[in-house]
Amino acid sequence: AVVSTQSTGEGEVEQVLWEVTNPYSFIAATSQGNVVCMDMRQEKPLYTIAAHDSEVSGIALTKLVPGLLATCSADKAVKIWSIADNKPSCVASREFPEAGSLHCLTFCPDYPTMLAIGALTGGLLMWDIATNKEFRENFNYTLSGS
Repeated sequence: AVVSTQSTGEGEVEQVLWEVTNPYSFIAATSQGNVVCMDMRQEKPLYTIAAHDSEVSGIALTKLVPGLLATCSADKAVKIWSIADNKPSCVASREFPEAGSLHCLTFCPDYPTMLAIGALTGGLLMWDIATNKEFRENFNYTLSGS
């Protein structure tokens, strides 16, 4: 087996996941508030996002909406990103001040815009990002029944 290491150069890695539409790419969340996308065939990142003001504690992708990335952080915010064509841009953000530090999040496998979020003091939270106009416009997403 070949073992390779790739440095993000961005602090401690908090979480990592494989890109759902590219078998060679993976995304790492760092303690410095960055998100780094690496291609296992290259040494340099495809992109780096200055995503949050403190560590990025959660990242999530869904196969049902290509190019959609969600991040959460101890800064009490969830951010929605378009990562299409390796050109990331923040399309929506929501703060959860009552929840304390946000620790993790995941998309529902059957309802692609529903996020479940784990928080320090707020317990479990849910956010249907389809209620956000900027998300709908950026991803050309239509609400059911509209």
